[in-house]
Amino acid sequence: MIILSRSCVKKYKIFKNFLAEKECIDLNKWILDNKNKSFFKDAGMNGKRVTTRYSENVPFPKYIFSIKKKLINMLQLPEVKHPPFYKGMVAGYASVGDTLYVHKDPIWEEGLKTLHCNVVLSDSEGGFPIIENEILKIKKGDMWCYLVSDVHHGCSAVTGKIPRTMWVFGFLIKADIYDRL
Repeated sequence: MIILSRSCVKKYKIFKNFLAEKECIDLNKWILDNKNKSFFKDAGMNGKRVTTRYSENVPFPKYIFSIKKKLINMLQLPEVKHPPFYKGMVAGYASVGDTLYVHKDPIWEEGLKTLHCNVVLSDSEGGFPIIENEILKIKKGDMWCYLVSDVHHGCSAVTGKIPRTMWVFGFLIKADIYDRL
């Protein structure tokens, strides 16, 4: 199921159950098994979060590339350009108590927007995305896509006992591509 934001301008698009339960379990396990390795680094967001965003040559699981291809085909991206993180993907681990302050990401290439398609992999409490002051009630397996270079975004505090794990697929696209998603 696809859900659009309530405003006239699409701030985000949600794809319910983008990943199957097994895919979430496998990717969540990969993050939990690797979060203490050197390719996971502090996110630099004044929180309790580590990420692969700042690393090169991350040994991502091979099956993530077929998921990425499925996403590219689903979004009908005519060409694939990535933000400057390894293979255009980021794995993230946010401990209980982590939050993400509201910000915008940079424009990496003139004339292109930065699109992130994020998928929650764990059953954490809290850690909900906030886009332009709107809290999205995302569940495990759901994906939300939005132009991180255009909208203010962050996330609420991770609460409960389960950390939040997520996967980010990043693309550099022309504005008209986003308008037709």
